[in-house]
Amino acid sequence: MDKLLKFSVVGVLNTLITFIIYNLLIYINVNYLIANAIGYVAGTINGFILSSNFVFKKKATVDTGVKFLITNVISFIINSSTLWFFVHLLGANKTLAQIPAIILGFAANFIINKIWTFK
Repeated sequence: MDKLLKFSVVGVLNTLITFIIYNLLIYINVNYLIANAIGYVAGTINGFILSSNFVFKKKATVDTGVKFLITNVISFIINSSTLWFFVHLLGANKTLAQIPAIILGFAANFIINKIWTFK
């Protein structure tokens, strides 16, 4: 199976985890940016485990873990900035605003993981 396809499968699972937690927290009136951070952390933990073992098949090391963390911080900044832009500046629905945020964050995450983290 192609790495992009495997990464996409893992990404869908991570996205579901993030999206479900995000929406549950929004439902109980947690600030959307805090809800996004909590959901993103849960998805990132899942992503590290599956990316190491399933996608890139590279043993998880401290070095890989640090690179993965840096990559996900960058992706999180892209995701949260996009989310903020759509919600705060454009007045978009908090749930729908996650769609472009997820797409941009996913693209950055794959590219950085492929060329740096799991090289």
